[in-house]
Amino acid sequence: MTRAGGRRVVVAAIALFILVGTVAGTGIADTGAATLSPADPGVSAVGSADNGSVAEPPRFASDTTGPGAPPQRVRKSVTESGGSASAVGTDDVFDAAAANVTATQEFRLTPEKRGEVTVVQRYQVPDRVAALKPRLPEDVTVTATKGFSHAEGTTYEWDGNTSAPQITFTLRVNETRDLAGPEGARGRYLFVDAGEWALFRKPSIPTSWSWRGAEPIGITRESTTAGPGHVGEWMAYMGTVQTYERRAHGQRFQLVVPDRAALAESPDSILDTFAASADQLRVGDRDDEVVAFAAPTTTVQWGVRGLQYGDSDMWIRDAEPLATAENTWIHEYVHTRQDFETASSAKWTTEAFATYYAALLAMEQGHADYDAVRDVFRQGTRQPQSDAVLTDPSTWTNAANYLKGSLVAADTDRRIRLATDQSRSLQAVFSTLNAHPGPVDQRAVFESVGTVAGPEVRRAAVTYASTARTPDLWSRAAHGEAFGSTPARVGIGLADAPDALAVGGPYRNASLDGPDVALFAGETLTVTGAVTNTGDAAAEYEARFVVDDRVVATEAGTIRPGERVTHAFERTFTEPGEHTLAVGSDEVTVEVHDPASATVTDFSANRTALSAPGAVTFTATVSNTHDVPARGNVTIRGPNGPIIDRDVALGPGESRTVSGVARLGRGEYEFTVGDADALTVTVGQTVGDGGGGGGSGQDGDGGSTGFGPGFGPVTALVAVLAALALLGRRRA
Repeated sequence: MTRAGGRRVVVAAIALFILVGTVAGTGIADTGAATLSPADPGVSAVGSADNGSVAEPPRFASDTTGPGAPPQRVRKSVTESGGSASAVGTDDVFDAAAANVTATQEFRLTPEKRGEVTVVQRYQVPDRVAALKPRLPEDVTVTATKGFSHAEGTTYEWDGNTSAPQITFTLRVNETRDLAGPEGARGRYLFVDAGEWALFRKPSIPTSWSWRGAEPIGITRESTTAGPGHVGEWMAYMGTVQTYERRAHGQRFQLVVPDRAALAESPDSILDTFAASADQLRVGDRDDEVVAFAAPTTTVQWGVRGLQYGDSDMWIRDAEPLATAENTWIHEYVHTRQDFETASSAKWTTEAFATYYAALLAMEQGHADYDAVRDVFRQGTRQPQSDAVLTDPSTWTNAANYLKGSLVAADTDRRIRLATDQSRSLQAVFSTLNAHPGPVDQRAVFESVGTVAGPEVRRAAVTYASTARTPDLWSRAAHGEAFGSTPARVGIGLADAPDALAVGGPYRNASLDGPDVALFAGETLTVTGAVTNTGDAAAEYEARFVVDDRVVATEAGTIRPGERVTHAFERTFTEPGEHTLAVGSDEVTVEVHDPASATVTDFSANRTALSAPGAVTFTATVSNTHDVPARGNVTIRGPNGPIIDRDVALGPGESRTVSGVARLGRGEYEFTVGDADALTVTVGQTVGDGGGGGGSGQDGDGGSTGFGPGFGPVTALVAVLAALALLGRRRA
């Protein structure tokens, strides 16, 4: 099935709409899917004879398309006195904020109303939040509110007083599609509430808000079930489950098995398959977590054999075997590794690659032999799918993007391996598409093939993908010649190390957790990329450091089998803004902010009254009272100008003391710094109308400047006149 939704999440540092999934309960227009209402006969037909009477189509891995995830949109506005923002298609926002809005979805079963679940949307609202407006899905029924009133459409408005407001509503979760082609399973359901249990996609609750004060407030989302169940990032299951876990190759795999499911394979075997596939696919875009739900088939007839939704959630029918070249478990996992959006002319690659690698990796893992894999490819040579033009979806019939598409992908991989002496494979193309900025079209696909393997292989790919021609199947011997040994498997991405992302600058020097980081103007981010080769052949590589879709640095070389090479890239950010950095197919979203303002919290002098001219030491303490870095200027001013002028940068909660010395003659002087109370220093007795001059100095290193040891300009003049008068009297 087509992975639904964009891969990367933009983190706004201010505030945004929070999105959990697309609006559940709506039809899927591009696939012909429809949603069942509680009154629809299909709701009571879960597992009915009507569904069961449909003839079992030829076995195939999964669905052609699934429900689409919403686009990512962000709007924001920030001022010194407050700000506001909204967004769609994003995850947690500004985790470093002192206090985020917390949005929690709680799901409840409604056994008396099949096809519906109850959702309680709760918020915890910090004191500085000024407004909060959630927008509910269109087809829901609100049953209760606390601290919210209806505004317009499906938008509700917070009363501004309730610290824990909430909205309760019922959500229709049944989603179906009618399938006539070989991609379908026996039934119709994509998501379903069966009464005693439910497997559904989480609804989106876009939420906008504004706040008071200079420090931004973000949002954090959480999900839970009332009673047993398991909630992924995009899907949820309600009912008793057993969860199995495996960590491998930088990923955490969770297999969620409901008590109503009857797995055809052991959980360990399924997790072994995921782990092996993660190692075999060196194409970038490894999600930190992958959640796989085993969908019960005892009472529900599913419309597809598996469905991957969002970034890394999927469900697979519990009856799906591993020992097949049409391996649904691998097929759906491959979709989680596809980080590219496609234009119409390249849409075929999504299912073609997933089907091809499901067969190839199944064979490499020992789940299938070459004959079974060849049978998968042979389907692409048969009419009507063989006559399809893959770059023109309007010509597709009988799942041509799967059948002919996987054959063309396999043929292209074979040609790449032969042309490069097995130093490259189709994975190099896959990886390039993952790193491609913007939607991938046919030109990007074919150019990537040409770059990897040369013009001859490119011409073959163009011929079979953009015409009705079909490649011939190759023999077992020919397959062994091309695939006999593992080609170079070069992976380029962020290094798997705690310091892969490190920040340095005036405020801090520390490691950061990605893929979304917050920096402050003046800081430098060091990104460490890693190049690995898990194949059996050496290969050349080119690691590119990309900032906002522009290549700013490149490192190239040759990497031997089993070798790992790292390269460090640096980028200094001087202005606030949002940036996307990429190494290979791994991306980092950077939100750069202006630092907070440091404030003078103490101003003192070692003495404010002197009986005779002398030196006075002034000390100012500047502090950062914020939870983010701060910057400020400390200028201690006297009558004749500053005695010290220094810029300071402070980490969160940090303070620093600066000092300066002034030598003062007789008189009265005023010294100031920032908004602190002024200090008045009196030296000796004021002479005449002059109060003496001013003083100046430098920091606490001990140096000083001034008018001299005890003589201001008026005092010196009086002394000179007195001496001249005395001399005149003596001469007389």
